[in-house]
Amino acid sequence: METGTIFKFHNDLDTDQIIASQYLLLPNLDEMKGHAFESLDPDFSKKVKPGDFVVGGENFGCGSSREQAPGVLKALGVQAVVAKSFARIFYRNSINIGLPVIVCKDLPDEVNTGDKMVLHMSEGTVEANGKTYSCTKLPEYMQNILNQGGLIASLNKGMTIAEKIIAAAAGVDSVKPGDIHTVKLDRLMSNDGTTHLTVDMYNNKLKNPHIADTSKLVFIVDHNVPSDSPKTAASQKKMRDFARENNIDFWEGKGVCHQVMIENYVRPGELIFGADSHTCSYGALGAFGTGVGCTDFLYGMVTGTSWVLVPESVKFNLVGKLPEGVYARDLILTIIGEVGANGCNYQVMEFTGEGAKTLSISDRMALCNMAVEAGAKTGIFEADEKAIEYLKEHGREPKEIFHSDPDAKYVREYTFDLSKVRPVVAKPDFVDRVVPAEETCGTPINEAFLGSCNNGRIEDLRVGAEIIRGKKVAEGVRFLVVPASQTIYRQALKEGIIDTFMEAGAIVMNPNCS
Repeated sequence: METGTIFKFHNDLDTDQIIASQYLLLPNLDEMKGHAFESLDPDFSKKVKPGDFVVGGENFGCGSSREQAPGVLKALGVQAVVAKSFARIFYRNSINIGLPVIVCKDLPDEVNTGDKMVLHMSEGTVEANGKTYSCTKLPEYMQNILNQGGLIASLNKGMTIAEKIIAAAAGVDSVKPGDIHTVKLDRLMSNDGTTHLTVDMYNNKLKNPHIADTSKLVFIVDHNVPSDSPKTAASQKKMRDFARENNIDFWEGKGVCHQVMIENYVRPGELIFGADSHTCSYGALGAFGTGVGCTDFLYGMVTGTSWVLVPESVKFNLVGKLPEGVYARDLILTIIGEVGANGCNYQVMEFTGEGAKTLSISDRMALCNMAVEAGAKTGIFEADEKAIEYLKEHGREPKEIFHSDPDAKYVREYTFDLSKVRPVVAKPDFVDRVVPAEETCGTPINEAFLGSCNNGRIEDLRVGAEIIRGKKVAEGVRFLVVPASQTIYRQALKEGIIDTFMEAGAIVMNPNCS
């Protein structure tokens, strides 16, 4: 909280002294506020500044129940009222309109008008004159009312894209962070990393095994293609047989699961569970995708539903445009380097702003894909013209396009100027150990990798091919190139990109999650 100036008043200060009765019928609080404390300090409304404090003694706000009393204080920008005790109705009215009222027994006797004060509501302390005082922390319910701007404001609370998707899936008008809702799932994806375990649970742990809607399920073999052992082959066969027996969409050898999903299934407005941590990639198209475990997946498969604890949202306002030679991975690593590897734990990273519109769908996938590396529940973009065009090219229409409301609440906001982003490297062993790329120049390497679900799209392969064209992979270095999907692989073949890599000595692999 910011530092404010104290305006101190006496015990048993009544609401008529805060705003006299002759002013109550003025049209609005803006006209009334100039008369606040007029009988006690005629110049109060001229001296008080936004962020200042009113301090009182016992029974502050006694007398009439007029809501105009706390109303004029809030209209003047008073940060909080601190007193030894409050009259019941004044206290309730203040909370209801979003004006913090803090009980502090010791401070009022030790401060005077003109002193400076800092309030730490979450800690239950105030600081003044070099001393820290304990105050009564508000109950959680009251604090939530204040956080939302007051009781009426809570009825009109704007929502973020993520909150709107969850609300639609839950069949309710609105949700807020911390709510828990039962939601209908639009789609469930599982790959060969865990599907065999889900199949075993389905066959062995359910009394009445059944699938709510097989059309919502997608099984994708991508983690070990081809199988690396007889046991892996057996697990994939179990997955393959189960998909065939239950008429589940099954993909094998077609690419990384998230690329396959983006190319063939994901639609804006959908709520998707995937048995893989990088399911958050689907936010590139304005969908809420999040990674889950086998139990979550099985429950969703059997019931078509699950539960969701509504996450807070963090806004990343992107401005400008990435310079030539700087890419989406530089941007997301720069972001994670600032917020930390756990900086958005169980939160939504919402990417917005004019800079976001300059990013391609592939760029947006790179950002959303790595949201989980900052601990996020998911990453998401608003589905704009680029997203709609991508859908049309792939024969799909949005489920629903959601926009964050202007008054949507974000727990934090960051602004990143894309024009200032530079090439970076995440050094071992942490993704947030980010340094400028030039700091790592000259570091010997044994292997280079280009591909998979974060940078195996055609744009990435084009850049890599351009860099290595006419050169050779250094002796003692293995360079692996893995297109993210068969579609991308074939496009790279048409453009001669695969030839370029192979002529340079790279090993070009089949599309898979390497």
